[in-house]
Amino acid sequence: MSFRTTRRVAAVLAISGLAACSTAQPEPEPAPARPVTPGINLTALTKLCPKVMLDDEVAFKRVYSPANSEAPENLAYQVSLGEFSRTCAAAPSGDQLLETISIAGRLVGGPKAKSGTYQVPVRVEVVDGDVALYDQVIQQEVTLPAEGMSTQFLFRADNLPVPLTAGPNTAVRVGIAR
Repeated sequence: MSFRTTRRVAAVLAISGLAACSTAQPEPEPAPARPVTPGINLTALTKLCPKVMLDDEVAFKRVYSPANSEAPENLAYQVSLGEFSRTCAAAPSGDQLLETISIAGRLVGGPKAKSGTYQVPVRVEVVDGDVALYDQVIQQEVTLPAEGMSTQFLFRADNLPVPLTAGPNTAVRVGIAR
């Protein structure tokens, strides 16, 4: 048998061996495609979704008891906002975006702190430059435990309206209301 014939026989045996190795299980059904809103693709949605800005001047607040005293021994608690995330989706009507933001916060008790539930007023604004398109103060309940006198919380604001005409100057500004 020549070298060429040996190669051909080996190739035929290899192909028939691979064919015999196929599995008898049927291929899984492909997952259905997610619906897409006409006129908005994911790239455009990412570009239109406004950034979140934490204003350094209002991302931190100290509360004293009595309120008019700012002596360290009268500090009831201090609260701060930190890391955040955002996501946007097209509104069902198709005429605007709906943005959802989540922000991690921390409440630390001071010398005058008591365990219990505190109300932290969080201001959420959708702004285009200096023009406020949306402005709301949302009361976030935070429970301060007796042990440790410190806690973390997660603030979430859903369905913030953003016009489709949002430009590069449009942002969501978040801080603690004064």
